[in-house]
Amino acid sequence: MSLSALGLLKSGSLIGTAPANTAIARCREAWQLRFKAEESNGKGDVLAAHYADASYCDAMPALVDHDSIRDFIACTAHGMLIGAIPCENGTQFLYAAKVALTTLRREPQQTKPAGRPKCLPNN
Repeated sequence: MSLSALGLLKSGSLIGTAPANTAIARCREAWQLRFKAEESNGKGDVLAAHYADASYCDAMPALVDHDSIRDFIACTAHGMLIGAIPCENGTQFLYAAKVALTTLRREPQQTKPAGRPKCLPNN
């Protein structure tokens, strides 16, 4: 977490503005709640932010469908911008999202259930 991002998050400048993406809002809220909890337990800003960063990641959506993958990418990008996700981890997260999306696209199409074979006409 960069000190400038930490200052913005602590002051509420980033948290106070509601993002259009609800997944990002959930991740930011998880960060802020954990940060406040750790801070009230006597942890310093840097250690509290470290734990809050983990909570941000824990709140990210699972990679299960197109919408959740899109939200995961948005949370990853936002997390990298505010310093909650280190760039090295962020690139790994984005690669995981790419693999999930590729896998989703290649899932076999649902086929008709097996039924009785059609009889061929006698010639």
